[in-house]
Amino acid sequence: MTAFRDLRHYLEHLTEALGEDEVRRVEGAHWDLEIGGITELLAEREGPALLFDDIPGYPSGFRVFTNFMGTPARSAVALGLPADTPKLDIVRAWKDISRDLRMIPPVEVADGPVLENVIEGEAVDVTMFPAPRWHDGDGGRYIGTSCMVVTRDPDTGWVNAGTYRVSVHGKDRLSVWFLGNRHARAIAHKYWERGRNCPIAVVVGQDPILSTAAAMSAPEGVSEYDLAGGLRGQGVEVLPAPGTDLPVPARAEIVLVGEMPPPEEESVLEGPFGEWTGYYTHSGQEPVVRVRRILHRDDPIILGAPPMLPTIPAGDQAVPLYSATVTWDHLEQAGVQNVQGVWAYARQLMMVVSIKQTGAGDAMHALLAAASRKRTGGMERYLVAVDEDIDITDINHVLWALFTRVDPAESIHVLRSPTTAIDPRLSPAKREAGDLSMGIVLVDACKPFAWKDQYPRANRVDEGYRAELRARWKGVLPL
Repeated sequence: MTAFRDLRHYLEHLTEALGEDEVRRVEGAHWDLEIGGITELLAEREGPALLFDDIPGYPSGFRVFTNFMGTPARSAVALGLPADTPKLDIVRAWKDISRDLRMIPPVEVADGPVLENVIEGEAVDVTMFPAPRWHDGDGGRYIGTSCMVVTRDPDTGWVNAGTYRVSVHGKDRLSVWFLGNRHARAIAHKYWERGRNCPIAVVVGQDPILSTAAAMSAPEGVSEYDLAGGLRGQGVEVLPAPGTDLPVPARAEIVLVGEMPPPEEESVLEGPFGEWTGYYTHSGQEPVVRVRRILHRDDPIILGAPPMLPTIPAGDQAVPLYSATVTWDHLEQAGVQNVQGVWAYARQLMMVVSIKQTGAGDAMHALLAAASRKRTGGMERYLVAVDEDIDITDINHVLWALFTRVDPAESIHVLRSPTTAIDPRLSPAKREAGDLSMGIVLVDACKPFAWKDQYPRANRVDEGYRAELRARWKGVLPL
């Protein structure tokens, strides 16, 4: 994979790989709803990446970058693959790389662009940055939507870098919402139990491989920096945030450094926030970050990935691609034969597995194996198996299989599985009882194996003739 030096290197490479129109510069949009609204409207059409500048009330050059991985082509470029890589080949390449991944630790350096501006003491003011209010129901301005929250385990020294939502609550105050089973919360509790505040750094604006690694959530004891180094093929350059032993990317855009006291000492009302499910699902008293230092580059860029309806292509497609990748790898490790591919829809609410049937029960084997991979706290809701003739990267093909190859009386099965606290379908009673369980649906949308060779023949133009037509009619037909 291409080792992008930083977010700016990636931004430049986007235009080189996909053309000048791939990044649209928008001047004068307001931080209050306009940036979020424009981002959503263009994401609905898989439009360009957006670089907002000249934001009212802020100096020119204080920018916001959105939709940075909002199309398969941009995702391919972000992951160091050719821009024209077919969608399923992106997942296949990532699966192959991840399976043989060698962790590469970060490289500590003495200096970096993030130290171009260091603000301390009374001068600290997080409101100097144009953090957007993304949705009209949001309870505040969220500077962290594709950020990295860096903490260090006080016992082992393990450095965790995860993605959490971060809101601005004043000149020197942020809030962070950790889901209950996340590593950063467990690390913070170790400090709190010893009567100490938890050192913390919020990184806003990093290269796409770092963003991807932070969203992947490495196993306990494995640093996302090491994971990112493995994906990049070289160690991430880091430096200790002044006054701490927390490593932060030397070429990050913005780093907010501080400490997090126990919630009983200080907390703040966080939320609501329009989450990726498409609903406002959480608001409550959450921990604060007391910001002690601000580090930022000249002309800093906030990297924004505001959650939108899950049916809209995400501003950052790393999550569904990663979910498809690990599901595909899990199926092969579980002994599922002839897996042709895995694809995710609505982020990962629906996972579709393509198999080449060689025996009765192959489809159900694949579905049960996929269900067994479902991680605790995940929201995979529908698991679908289809035959190899279905293009699983095209929702219309998947729907065709669902509508014509499924007998609802025989092909659909429901199981119970853990879900996450932001699941909008959890009833108030279940939330109160701490019951985070939900049904998941297994759908066998394959031709019945016993008579698949007798299944009516499809009338779709086959791939060979499609290629001939495209070659002959280049000016008329899409590639």
